[in-house]
Amino acid sequence: METKKIEETYGQVSKSLGWAADKQVALAVTMMYVSRGREFDVAAHHEVSRLIKEKEGFTSPLRAHLHHIVTAYLALGEETAEEGLMKLNTNQQALNNCKFWKSSYTYLAGLMMDSPEQAQRARELYNAMKTYHPFLTSSEDIPYVALLSNREGEVQERAETMNGYYKELRTQGFSAGNQLQWLSQVMTFDSPMFQPEVAGRVVAIRDFLKAENIKVRGEHYPVLGFLAIANADGQALAAVVETARALEASKLFRWYGSWILPSAVQLTMAESAELRESEAAVFSTSVEMLMQAQQAATMLGMSAVIASSNNSGS
Repeated sequence: METKKIEETYGQVSKSLGWAADKQVALAVTMMYVSRGREFDVAAHHEVSRLIKEKEGFTSPLRAHLHHIVTAYLALGEETAEEGLMKLNTNQQALNNCKFWKSSYTYLAGLMMDSPEQAQRARELYNAMKTYHPFLTSSEDIPYVALLSNREGEVQERAETMNGYYKELRTQGFSAGNQLQWLSQVMTFDSPMFQPEVAGRVVAIRDFLKAENIKVRGEHYPVLGFLAIANADGQALAAVVETARALEASKLFRWYGSWILPSAVQLTMAESAELRESEAAVFSTSVEMLMQAQQAATMLGMSAVIASSNNSGS
């Protein structure tokens, strides 16, 4: 993947979104288009943006910092933007009905759901997680439980397994916190049963990247899970490192260092799916959606911190 293509697309996206949009939101939108091999369509983006503003009230998170991310999702979707928005609102309402407070996270979770029927199972998984981590489990976990609500297996077993992975990785030098909880959730994507080899793969991937001098921060923990459940082999990891180094040399990523590893993984997985169609299932859309959920959740967290510091200073 040429960094030139990313920089060109970013330039188009940034210009289209305007000065008021956070530059990291512009980068998220850029990666959504580039990883899918799609050209950024300015007219289509503006049309979907207009539709959202027309249909949503002023207080809707879809008109705040989630606006352009959701706009890109709908513009890239197979159904019409109007159908996609209707489905998103139906899913979001189902989550509200299951006692999740309406927020940016419930809208993000709505994007992860195939049907509103998943909302109840998402609530059950969320409650089960809370029995293990009552203070850690928060609204930031909602997109993950929504996506996992469509996976086979017992809810209680999946929550217990998450806790098992969390504890195991703590003994391997992983820092406690939200990011490790997200990683533990990602690790159950294929199976609700505890699998020691999955934990082993996560540790091995972290160690490999560190040995290659690729920065692995707490916010990158879920990315290690994406690689583990995709069964990334040595060749795939070498490709991630090569892509990460190319991004490091790019002017754009000089300002957004924390995006280098997730973007390198996203691009490598997209290219691998194209090159090895027989293994395309490994690089599923769901895994990519999980990655974007993590990136968006990170930005939402940052936005909350910024808003909080602005309010406290006034």
